[in-house]
Amino acid sequence: MPKKSIKNQIIDLKINAAIKDLEFIEDTAHFDQWHALIDERMDELMEDVRTITSYRRGDELSVPKSIHWRDNILCCFDEGRFLQMLRVNKSQFARLVEIFANDIIFKGSGSNLQLPVDLQLAIVLFRLGSSGESASVRKIATIFGVGDGGTLTKITQRVFSAILKKLPVYIQWPSATERRQLIAHTFSELPFCIGYIDGSEIKLAEKPSNNHEAYFSRQRIYSIKLQVVCDHKLRIMHALVGNPGSYHDSKIFKKSHIATNSACLFTGEEWIAGDSAYQLTKHLITPYRTNSSLMNIEQQNKFNKRHSQYRVRVENCFGILKEKFCSLKQMRIKIKDKKSQKFFNSWILVCCVLHNILLEDRNFSQFESENSEWCEAQYDSNTIAAPTPELKRQTLYNMMFE
Repeated sequence: MPKKSIKNQIIDLKINAAIKDLEFIEDTAHFDQWHALIDERMDELMEDVRTITSYRRGDELSVPKSIHWRDNILCCFDEGRFLQMLRVNKSQFARLVEIFANDIIFKGSGSNLQLPVDLQLAIVLFRLGSSGESASVRKIATIFGVGDGGTLTKITQRVFSAILKKLPVYIQWPSATERRQLIAHTFSELPFCIGYIDGSEIKLAEKPSNNHEAYFSRQRIYSIKLQVVCDHKLRIMHALVGNPGSYHDSKIFKKSHIATNSACLFTGEEWIAGDSAYQLTKHLITPYRTNSSLMNIEQQNKFNKRHSQYRVRVENCFGILKEKFCSLKQMRIKIKDKKSQKFFNSWILVCCVLHNILLEDRNFSQFESENSEWCEAQYDSNTIAAPTPELKRQTLYNMMFE
């Protein structure tokens, strides 16, 4: 016979105890006493059964939880410790709560059973900023005194939903007017350049369940690619995530919305700067390769140095993103189906949205060009109209150095 569960064993013990108590009353003259006693024992038994069955896992002991740290310690931290814990300072945290608190997902039916919005946001920020063993679901749930089963998952998905609704507001391709302003601010650096593109690998802690070979990258790790375009202020203008780590940056770009809709997203001689992993096109200018026959070696090196000097901003963007949200250094999400893949992508995009929101507090005056008015006036002159990408790059060289 199969071994009885702890729950059933407890119920059996209660029933046996009630029977033993009743065996002491055999005299029919004490019928009323017997009747009262059996009612009392049955009430106790039913109460015990309700208590036991109220747990989903009746065979396990309940896990003790404490809300002392989240309610009495976190709020009293100084700015430095608060920033270390939630990856934002107190004023930034208050602004994030203000931005997302009115989302319908926090106000629907059953919302009275939810934790306060600021606490849910704090839990998610802590989770986004944790890496390695510190990112363990059980550890985070224990710190904040919440369930480590469905509770933490529901909180994360709820907050993600609210943040991703704001994605079109905080991550968007600049309008024609905004692109003119970007050119004006950086004209003396790279004429007509509106942004910088690159790809980065998001390392996976575990290999995916299906087609794991596709996720094994040149870095000999399992990863998923994140490709972004940022401006001179390191603000993300476009983000594409979800391609396996083995995919080449150039291949990802060719299938992206930017490449397939370049006629709508670029005006005149506008372009973005990419490294040599990308293919040279009219709207994506790369450095000279060693086998290029145009320009001499000295000119090529001069152009490449200037190009790299400012294109590195997109690498700085990745650096800030991953340092702010340390979970991106190694994602502890098992890719096993479309649902987990979607959750992974949502995680990355949430970090990108928060990155842009938090950038509003940074001072970027050092990036502003002293010649912005002159550049604005020159923009419509179609100065570098060229029939091929190679000739366009050569003309850019002439504008920068001659």
